[in-house]
Amino acid sequence: MVAGLAFGSEIKRFGRSRLTRAAIVVIMLLPLVYGALYLWAFWDPFGHVNKMPVALVNADKGTEVKGQKINAGAEVEKSLADDKSLDWHIVSPAEAAKGVKDGTYYFMLELPENFSSAIASPMSGKPEKAQLRAVYNDANNYVSSTIGQSAMAQVLNAVSTRISGQAVNQVLSMVISAGAGIEQAADGAGKLADGLDTADDGAKQLATGLTTAKTGSAQLRTGSQQLSDGINQATDPILAITRALSGLGGNTAQLQQSATALADAADKAGVFIKAQDTMLAGIDAAIKQLTASPDPAARQAAEGLRAVRAQLAQASVPATAKQQVVAASSAAATLTEQLRTPGSPLATMLGQVGATGTDLTAKITQLRSGAAQLAAGNATLDDGITQLSDGAGKLSDGTGQLRTGSRELATKLHEGAGSVPKWTDQQASQVAETIGGPVQLDASHENRAPNFGSGMAPFFLTLALFFGALVLWMVFRPLQNRAIAAEVLAIRVVMASYLPAAAIGLCQAVILYCVVRFALGLEVAHPIAMVFFMMGVSLAFIAFTQAVNALVGPAVGRVLIMALLMLQLVSSGGMYPVETTARPFQVLHKYDPMTYGVNGLRQLVLGGIDHRLWVAIGVMLFIWVASITVSCLSARRNRLWNLDRLMPAIKI
Repeated sequence: MVAGLAFGSEIKRFGRSRLTRAAIVVIMLLPLVYGALYLWAFWDPFGHVNKMPVALVNADKGTEVKGQKINAGAEVEKSLADDKSLDWHIVSPAEAAKGVKDGTYYFMLELPENFSSAIASPMSGKPEKAQLRAVYNDANNYVSSTIGQSAMAQVLNAVSTRISGQAVNQVLSMVISAGAGIEQAADGAGKLADGLDTADDGAKQLATGLTTAKTGSAQLRTGSQQLSDGINQATDPILAITRALSGLGGNTAQLQQSATALADAADKAGVFIKAQDTMLAGIDAAIKQLTASPDPAARQAAEGLRAVRAQLAQASVPATAKQQVVAASSAAATLTEQLRTPGSPLATMLGQVGATGTDLTAKITQLRSGAAQLAAGNATLDDGITQLSDGAGKLSDGTGQLRTGSRELATKLHEGAGSVPKWTDQQASQVAETIGGPVQLDASHENRAPNFGSGMAPFFLTLALFFGALVLWMVFRPLQNRAIAAEVLAIRVVMASYLPAAAIGLCQAVILYCVVRFALGLEVAHPIAMVFFMMGVSLAFIAFTQAVNALVGPAVGRVLIMALLMLQLVSSGGMYPVETTARPFQVLHKYDPMTYGVNGLRQLVLGGIDHRLWVAIGVMLFIWVASITVSCLSARRNRLWNLDRLMPAIKI
C-alpha cells in the first residue's frame, strides 16, 4: 500500500523495459507535433509568397496622345517584375488560361489591349476607367486565391496611384499653361477696360452734345415750320397778284373785250341814270300838279308819290357814282383805243407786267417750296437727332456697363491668374504624386508579431499542452484502485496519479518552450514568465483531463476529452476572431479553458500585458482547484463498487 502511494509508483510501471521507458519519452515529445511541427510548417507563409507562380498577360497595344507615345502596360509589367512580390511569369493569354486551369499558375493578371488608351482617355475628353483582369482558381488552392486577391488589391492601389499621379501631372501642366494664358487675358482685359474708360467718357460727351443738339434741332424744326407758314401767309396775296399780272401779259384781247364791255356797261349805266333822272323829274312834276289841286284825294295821292319819290331817290345812283360812271366810260373808251393800237405804251407795259408776274410767281412758288422743304428737312433732322440722342444715351449706359464689366473681368482674371500656381516641373510632379495618392496609411502595430508563426504560436502551444494532457491519461490511470480500496484519503489518491503526470507535463511544457523558442526562433517578450505560464497551463489541463476521466471513467472520458478538444479548437478564438464564428461557438468561447491559455500566451509572447493575463492565470488556477476537487469526489465515490464499475459498458 505504501508503494502505491509513492510519488513514482505510476512512473515505475514504465521503467520495467526499454519500450516502456521510450513511451515516457515519446509522451514528453508528443506536444511538439502540434506546438512545434505545425508552427515550423507555417512559420512564415506570407514571407514566401514571392515563390508562388503567377501568370502575367500584357495585351496592351499602347497609344499616342498629342504626339507622345504611351505604353502603360509595359510600365506596369516592368514594375511588377522588378517588385518580385510574386513569381510573375509573362505568358500569352492562352498559356495563362491553361496554366490557371491545370494548376501551373495559382492565378493570372491580364492587361487588356486598351489599357494605355483608357489611361490616357481623360486627356481626350472621353474618360474611361482602365481595367485589370484577374482570374483565380480556388481548386488550385483557396488560400492562394485569398493571397492573390490581397496582392491584386495592392497592385491595383499602386497602379492607380502611379497612373493617377501621371494624369494629374498632365492636368496640372495644362492648368499652369492655362494660368499663363489667363494672366495674358487679364492684361488684355485691363487694357480693354482702360480703352472702355475713354470710350465711356466719349459716349457720355456724345450723349450730352446730342442732347443739346436735340434741343436745338427741335427749336430749328419749330422755327423752320413757322418760317414756312409765314412765307405762305405773306406770299398768298402776292402770289394772287403775280398770277393776275402774269395773266395780263398774254391776254390783251381779253382786256379789250373787258374794256369794251366796261364801255358798254358805262353807257348802259348812263342811260339808266338818265332814265332815273327823267323818272324822278316826272314824279316831281306830278307831285307838283297834285299838290296844286284843291282835291283832297289829289293831295293825298301827291303825298303817296312823295313817299315813292323819296324811296326812289334813296335808291338812285348818287352824283359821285354818276361822275365815276362817266369817268369809267371815258377811261374804257381810252383803254379800248390803246389796246386796239399795236405797239401802244399800254400794250407794251402790259406785256412787261405779264412777264414780270410770271417770273415773280415762279420765284414765289420756289420760295414757298424751299421753305417747305427746309421745314421738312429740319423735321427729319430733328427726328434723326432725337434718335441719335436716345441711341447715344443707351450707348452711354451700355459703355458704362461694359466699362464696369470689363473692369470686373480684368480684376477676376487677375485674381484667377493669381490663384493658378506657378510651379516648377519638379513641384508639379510632387503635387501630382500627392494628389494621385492623397492618403497615405501610417500604420503602427502595438505588440507586432514578426511573422505568421509568432502570431499563431499562442494557439498551437495551448493546443499542444492540452493534447499532451490528453495523451498522459491515455497511459496513466486517473485514479489508482489499490489506493481507493485501502481507503486512503481522497486527496492522496488523486495526487498519487496526478503528481507523476504533472511531472511529465512540466517536462512537456519546458521541452516545447525550448524547441519553439530556440529551434524555431520564436521571439518572446517575457520569456521567463512564459515558461512558468506554460507550466501552469499544463498543470491545469492535466488536472482537468484527470477530473473528466475520474468522473465518467477512462473509456468515456477519453472520448469526451477528444470531443472537448475539437470544441476548444473552434471556440478559443486562436485562429480567427471569435466574432467570425457561428453563434454557438461565440457562447462557448467564454467557457473554453483554451481561450484563457491563448490569451495569456499572446500577451507573454507579443507583449502588452493587461488584465487579460491576470484573468487567464485566475481561470487556470480555478480550473486546477475545481478539477482536483472533482477528482477527489470521484475517488470517494469509487470506494463503493457496483456492477457498472465491475462490468463497464465501454472498454478502451
